[in-house]
Amino acid sequence: MLRINRLKIEINTSNGLYGFDEEFNGGLNFIASEDNTRGKSSIIASIYYCLGFEEIIGGKGEKVLTSVYKSRLEDGDAVWPVLESGAYLEITNGLEVITIYRAAKMENRDNKLITVYHASINKLRESAVFYEDMYVHMPNSATNIKGFHRFLETFLHIELPLVPATDDVTRKLYLQLIFAGMFIEQKHGWADILSGMPVLGIRESKKRVIEYILNLDTLDNEKKKDKLRLSESSIKQRWEALVKGLLQIVGGEDCEIQGLPLNPRIISEEELSKIMILKDNERLDNYLVELDKQLEKLVLFKPKIVDNFDEIQDELEATEKLMDSYEETVFKHRRLISSENSSIDRLTNSLEIIEADIRNNKDAARLRNLGSELELSTSKDKCPVCNQTIKDTLIPDLDDTHVLQVMSIDENIRHLNAQKEMLEFARRSHEQNRNLLYENIEQAEQNLFKLRRLAKSLRSDLYSTNDNLSESMVYKRIQIDNEITKLSSISKVVINELEVLRDLSDEWKEYLKDKSSLPNKKFTELDEKKLRTLRNFFIDNIKLFGYKSVLNVNEVEISLDTYLPVIEGFDMKFDSSASDNIRAIWAFILALLQTSNKTSGNHPRVLMFDEPAQHSIIVNDMEQFFNTISKVKDGQIIVGITVKDNDTRQAIQKLNPETYKFIMVPNKAFQLISDN
Repeated sequence: MLRINRLKIEINTSNGLYGFDEEFNGGLNFIASEDNTRGKSSIIASIYYCLGFEEIIGGKGEKVLTSVYKSRLEDGDAVWPVLESGAYLEITNGLEVITIYRAAKMENRDNKLITVYHASINKLRESAVFYEDMYVHMPNSATNIKGFHRFLETFLHIELPLVPATDDVTRKLYLQLIFAGMFIEQKHGWADILSGMPVLGIRESKKRVIEYILNLDTLDNEKKKDKLRLSESSIKQRWEALVKGLLQIVGGEDCEIQGLPLNPRIISEEELSKIMILKDNERLDNYLVELDKQLEKLVLFKPKIVDNFDEIQDELEATEKLMDSYEETVFKHRRLISSENSSIDRLTNSLEIIEADIRNNKDAARLRNLGSELELSTSKDKCPVCNQTIKDTLIPDLDDTHVLQVMSIDENIRHLNAQKEMLEFARRSHEQNRNLLYENIEQAEQNLFKLRRLAKSLRSDLYSTNDNLSESMVYKRIQIDNEITKLSSISKVVINELEVLRDLSDEWKEYLKDKSSLPNKKFTELDEKKLRTLRNFFIDNIKLFGYKSVLNVNEVEISLDTYLPVIEGFDMKFDSSASDNIRAIWAFILALLQTSNKTSGNHPRVLMFDEPAQHSIIVNDMEQFFNTISKVKDGQIIVGITVKDNDTRQAIQKLNPETYKFIMVPNKAFQLISDN
């Protein structure tokens, strides 16, 4: 809970120290003045300012404060320059008391700096008082240990939920948003329900605030859904990256991997064991065994040219034949790539033409529709003079039996879009074919490089003396040994990655379990009860406050999408007069507190209304409003009110004097305390 105990404002001028110092009761408090320019709103603004909630007023820092804090103070006919200014706000959470100090104007002290004294205002001068400096309206001030709003959250025993933000991440539901549902300021707050809520990048902020205040279970469900969405996205991204990495690794050595699931799913141990690497359509482990045998055979074989001259000749011929085959493949693929590029260019040109046609037809359709709205005859395909049908083509009809059917603009657009989709599909297919050809050429050229080196060694063997060592056999041994090393390394990498895949499969299984455990219904029974309670309080309040814009107020519902009052699915503001809109704001803000108190919600149990008597509210309804808020139990309410007319003054005087405190602001809110 939050309770404001005392507010002390100090403004140092060249004429001396001016200020305001008042204590507040736990129930209803009026801050009143006989005119709306006496400084009442300046006093209320300092409460926002000390709490770091000035964004509700419409800005940050001292900009939201009036000139009396920043530049000049009027005292009768005299105007005094302001030298320094600041405010002390004493608050309690029901157990502890602290005093918040924030400067509005002070040399060498930034307005983002807030000092928190762990004592009441009366004890600030005591030497043993512990105090600490914090900051507000800076990055991470809601999360870092020296951030004031993090401290305030802890002090008020508020546990802010993580909610989705507009940039698709989750952030804390800021205190400024929550208190915008309790502090209704004069300039923006009376435009609509929760209209003073600042824009802080939280998605559906009004909805999130109401969920939090009422402590709806759906907020936890939304958090779980967001967490599951993030988990799903993370698993899919890591799974895709793992699969892509494995395919690149094995593809680099002209291998392929079989049985690898491309998308997340639960993989059994049996399925995992069936995932294998293939080389030349053979299991990699079998292929490695054969390479080991070949290497062993080459090591044992006597490496003299005289011993294997005929074999070298035969192998050179086979190698050259294989080289010719690869060269032919490269040449053939390069021709095919040229053909694919030509097809891609033609399709791209055709797409550009079709896209231009689509734009032109859409422009024509817009002009036609615009003409239709202006009720021009030509836009309806009729002559404005004779009313005969105008053909949208200059091609004449052949005769009665041969009528040339011409498509309309809308039919043209649909036809062109279909053609565009077909051409885009064709272009993608050609691009995929071209990419595959490039990959085949790269692999063929790698093989050609190896075969050319082998052929060179074989030729060297043929033209060397008989006693020379066989260069080709040495080369083969090196080549096979290198291949064994590379393929063995790939095998180890794949084995390790399959362990990661097993872990991802387990994560996916947990994700599916958590997803299946989400409730099928959007609202729990307790949530439905709380929303019914909110509706009942709201309807009782608008009846009491004289709401007349709807014949039957029992038709008002609380939207299950926005949690705001609606009539037949529409925002009730659309059917409300200006004064009834004010009554609806009274009723709803009060209903949130009433519902939270009755159903153990999270409301901090404080309300503040600055000038609630907007748009000529009749005195009887204002009396009902004052009487209702004076009877609110377990909550503090501060009302800024102008009592220029007798009706407003009498409405307050009719209240039980024991139920409220009346703070009358004199001619000017800030009085001279000490002069120079």
